[in-house]
Amino acid sequence: MVTFGCGQRREPLVANALVHRDLDHWSTGLAVEVRLLRDRLVVANPGGLYGITVDRLGRDAVTSARNARLVAVCQHVRSSETGARVIEALASGIPTVTEALTEQGLPPAHYVDSGIRFTVVLHQPSTTPTATEPDLTATERRLYQALATRARTVADLTDELNLTAPNIRKTLRNLRSRGLVTQLGGRGRPTTYQRTNP
Repeated sequence: MVTFGCGQRREPLVANALVHRDLDHWSTGLAVEVRLLRDRLVVANPGGLYGITVDRLGRDAVTSARNARLVAVCQHVRSSETGARVIEALASGIPTVTEALTEQGLPPAHYVDSGIRFTVVLHQPSTTPTATEPDLTATERRLYQALATRARTVADLTDELNLTAPNIRKTLRNLRSRGLVTQLGGRGRPTTYQRTNP
């Protein structure tokens, strides 16, 4: 069962996804996605970051609103549960999420900006190694967990985990050498990876 423990402090992620999504014609019909999976929470919206880069998120007091009028309206909307404003437009959302994750002992959020989509992934904390996850490093565990539900390509893992392709390939080689991951395809077919015992 997923127990991320951030409670209401996950709201900034959803609020940010709604007010910063791209509303241009190309994104018509594309929705903000909130997916609660076995080992992670994923929030994604159409449109990449606007006026800021991933490495500056939560570090600079920068409010770069893609939809300024929508942000202005939402500053007056309050949560029915807490009475707090849904957004503050003070660049406090990401720091609030970071603080909440730290307080709950959860791994830091992973932010992925693909230019046309922005994704935030909150992971469950690493568990004690079991017979199926023997002595995995943090990166190995993240890849191993990402392959829990289906086979994925290196590109899939790069987008989802915000790791470089060379780092992912090296980690996959280590997992394959230990018999934990199997490579499928190759030689003219898409190459995917899955757990040996999914």
